Amino acid sequence: MTSDSPGISVVLPARDEGDRVGATVASALGASTAPDDIEIVVVDDCSSPGGRPQVAAGTDRHRVRIVRSDRHLGVGATRNLAARHARGRVLFVTDAHTRFSDGWDREVRRLIAPQRILSVTIRDQTSTWRGHGCRLVIPHMGTHWNRDLPGPTPHVHVASSAGTVIERALFARLGGYDEGMVHYSGFEPEFSVRAWRSGAEIVHTTDIEITHRFKPKEEVTALLGAARTAIVHNCLRFGTAHLPESMILEMVRLHALEFPDHIREALVMLEERGAWRRREELAASLRYDFAWFVRRFGLLDQIDRPIPET
Repeated sequence: MTSDSPGISVVLPARDEGDRVGATVASALGASTAPDDIEIVVVDDCSSPGGRPQVAAGTDRHRVRIVRSDRHLGVGATRNLAARHARGRVLFVTDAHTRFSDGWDREVRRLIAPQRILSVTIRDQTSTWRGHGCRLVIPHMGTHWNRDLPGPTPHVHVASSAGTVIERALFARLGGYDEGMVHYSGFEPEFSVRAWRSGAEIVHTTDIEITHRFKPKEEVTALLGAARTAIVHNCLRFGTAHLPESMILEMVRLHALEFPDHIREALVMLEERGAWRRREELAASLRYDFAWFVRRFGLLDQIDRPIPET
């Protein structure tokens, strides 16, 4: 491949990330074995003037394209926009504040395959913590990190948003991330379950590590406070799209008990954004139903009860 036709497109959303973007770009290219085969596509998700993506001048800058949105799109739509601008055969979806392990691109080329999504290992930059993909929590529709390494068949329920690798053609066939969700949370779990139900697989690898800047506690608190209603909506939309009907009411009940100040507006959003229509579309188009996914992984609900099939 040449720089005019890259093999790998690193795609990342950036909202008020400033010079963290430049550091991520430098790491992706500096740790690669073939930088001429890589492009970086950054979507500036309506950053404030002082927080717009900054990339140093020089050879790295020529491998970067920055696409600016004048309205706040949120994680899913931002990634989809980046993917539409990408030219590489393979997409490496990550965040704007990450570092790449040496030779990451060589491992991508070795491991990627049609109908296979790679889940890479995520490492905390301030500790020895590592995450090996995520497991689904039903019917809350959240996730927990896998702290232990996968078994001999390294399949995981959900790949991390900081390290998901997929052929661009498969990404397009899956329809990208669900833009019916809002701003933050739930995008990667829903995408991953939809991928499994389509007939793809998610394979975890420890041969690629992404070192991630996790938000400090005060940033997390501020984000959750501002985005809680959207987060509740996204969980409800995810569950409505995939859960058996008999579990949807239980999902709503759990969120109503935990977030009584947000559930009403979240339910209004659920109706306004066509969640039941989305469920029907997926049922008609995906290869497997959710019961197949449950059987595939031997899933139980979050208090270890069997999950009904209907």
